[in-house]
Amino acid sequence: MINLKPHIPVGTRHKMLFISNEIEGVSFVDLGQELSKAIEPLLDKKRLPLLADDALERIITNNSVVDAALGDYVAIKNIGILFEPALNLDIQSKFDLWSRSRILLVHLEGVIQDKIFYLSRNSNKKYSVNLKDITYNTLYDEI
Repeated sequence: MINLKPHIPVGTRHKMLFISNEIEGVSFVDLGQELSKAIEPLLDKKRLPLLADDALERIITNNSVVDAALGDYVAIKNIGILFEPALNLDIQSKFDLWSRSRILLVHLEGVIQDKIFYLSRNSNKKYSVNLKDITYNTLYDEI
């Protein structure tokens, strides 16, 4: 695995890194695939947001990795499902929580402008997360 340690924020509450390319040796969990599989039998339930939140936390916990060089981390990709209105997820709170308890590596599938992550390049607020209170770094093709 490429040494990501120098790119991780140090001395801050959050350890979050957006990466434009998947990295050899880092196992990214496909949130879209995993969460959709977990909630498919629950789609008609009234408590879908709560059940989806529980499933999401299990996915993150089960896919956390302890690496000798990097430490405790989870790497996620295909995060578009997090923006699904029916799931009513607070993505900013999730990023905050996950990046405080471990290093959070996010495959950058959108753009970040003025500390706002947009899922698509057209800067649609509906599919955005405000990152102003979260310390993060972004790696494009530097590695």
